Amino acid sequence: MFQYHFSTDLVEQLLKFAGNGFLHSKKDVLIHQDEPLSKLILVRSGTVSFSYDVGNGRRLLLGQLDCNNTLIGEIEALNQHPCIYTVTCLSEVKYNLIELKHWRQLLLDQPQLSLYTAQSIAAKFTENQKINLDKLLLPLSYNIANDCLLRAENNHPTMLRAYPTVNAEAERFATTERAYRRVVSELVEKGLIVRTSDGLKPVDITLLEEFVDSFSQI
Repeated sequence: MFQYHFSTDLVEQLLKFAGNGFLHSKKDVLIHQDEPLSKLILVRSGTVSFSYDVGNGRRLLLGQLDCNNTLIGEIEALNQHPCIYTVTCLSEVKYNLIELKHWRQLLLDQPQLSLYTAQSIAAKFTENQKINLDKLLLPLSYNIANDCLLRAENNHPTMLRAYPTVNAEAERFATTERAYRRVVSELVEKGLIVRTSDGLKPVDITLLEEFVDSFSQI
């Protein structure tokens, strides 16, 4: 659904087919989950959020993405399936629509772009798969601590940004607000993390690493 490592060359060529620009306001929905994709979206600027709703009142938030000529919908354009996620504007969003035929023709005409695109999608899929499996198989305390650690180390530039509210962060970890607050409080009491105006931060990165690594020894 989303990918941030497309080559500048590909984006520049897609802009030749961009046509008129569009503008969405904050809280507008850019794409609806399960909606057929008719055109690629090239977001020129703005912040968006990705979410998945299972229809029973529960929702998974993936995070925030600050866009800069960011292409959205490339996986659906390749497999011709409906959109995986709902994409919501968290700020004013400027974007262009690209006809799928232009995207596909560029990939057919330039094998290096096709390979680069395939590698980018595969890398992001692998990263997302690991995150989802960790959420499924490991405790909430591990996932919150590991997320905090990765952001502090800044070794994962493709990570979607966290949310500023507790309820949204709980949805990002596929849990309830009550459970999220409880686990965060436990990590604070252990001296591993601290709450700040910019979100959760490690008190001591080495101690937090040891805590995260301890789950592989269970």
